[in-house]
Amino acid sequence: MTALPNRIQAIEFPALGEVSLVSHPFPPAPGPDEVQLRPDYLGICGTDLHVLHGKHPWVRPPVRTGHEVVARVVAVGAAVTRFRPGQRVIVNPLVTCGTCRACDAGQPNHCESAKVMGFRLPGVASTYLNVPAAQLHAVPDGLAPTLAALAEPLAVGIHAVGRARDLHKVLIIGGGTIGLCVLLAARLAGAGPIDIVEPVAAKRELALRLGAQAAHAPEALSGLGDYSAVFDCVAAQATLDEACRATAGGGTMVVVGVADAARALPLPRLQRFEIDVLGSGMYVPADIDAAIAALAAGEIAAGALISAIRPLAEAKDAYEQAGQRDSVKVLIDMG
Repeated sequence: MTALPNRIQAIEFPALGEVSLVSHPFPPAPGPDEVQLRPDYLGICGTDLHVLHGKHPWVRPPVRTGHEVVARVVAVGAAVTRFRPGQRVIVNPLVTCGTCRACDAGQPNHCESAKVMGFRLPGVASTYLNVPAAQLHAVPDGLAPTLAALAEPLAVGIHAVGRARDLHKVLIIGGGTIGLCVLLAARLAGAGPIDIVEPVAAKRELALRLGAQAAHAPEALSGLGDYSAVFDCVAAQATLDEACRATAGGGTMVVVGVADAARALPLPRLQRFEIDVLGSGMYVPADIDAAIAALAAGEIAAGALISAIRPLAEAKDAYEQAGQRDSVKVLIDMG
């Protein structure tokens, strides 16, 4: 058995715009209901970058970052029976109370006291950590860990697509990681023609390779319309206005992007044409399971989302690369 180190390294944002590798003592043995993990790959999310640069509506540095991770089990607590050392898992970073009406109804993403690792709780970006077993999802042995690392953002897309009732003609505004995950999820759900609007040409080309019928620059958005479902993955005032205009009467507009401030909605059109406006907040555990299953079955060609894989020693450069306009998903090799 390989000897465990005395200390771990964690990726932290000590202040706005700063990325640091910080040494900490090795975590204690896992508690009865905990599992000790050794992360394999960490995904960098656009929301992580919002925190780093002071654009998140609720969270500011200092923070230990990270909420997208695939990891190996190192040890399990005495009461843990679902997982074993050596097994790969995905961490669900949404930590809820487990007892409120929303949690009891199977909608933990509605829990008013929920906190997310990497934001209001310490993140998973460390070389070892202890996590409650209830937060974990098993990864099939045949699924490559780099693909498994995409399960969390794919779960966001799967959940968002599940919010719309009619997918016969779909528009996605924003072709970053989440917009492309919505595209993949919509195709998995059997959606009709899917259009996407994205300012970066390389991302438009990627969207076409992933199955979009058409990929438009933003200036074309005002000419698009009659969609049964529109997914706004930006949530700027301008995109919300255009999303409402592009949604057909009786259709659904799903807001997936995280706004940094309050937004106005064009109520006269929404009311007159009975357009539903729905929020999509993260996912439920079943969405993560669905993402893992689709990846393992080869039903989602998600590997094309990976722009780069950087070693842990290059964490600062990895976050800089993740912020580049043509970057989609940068992974950090935590080994």
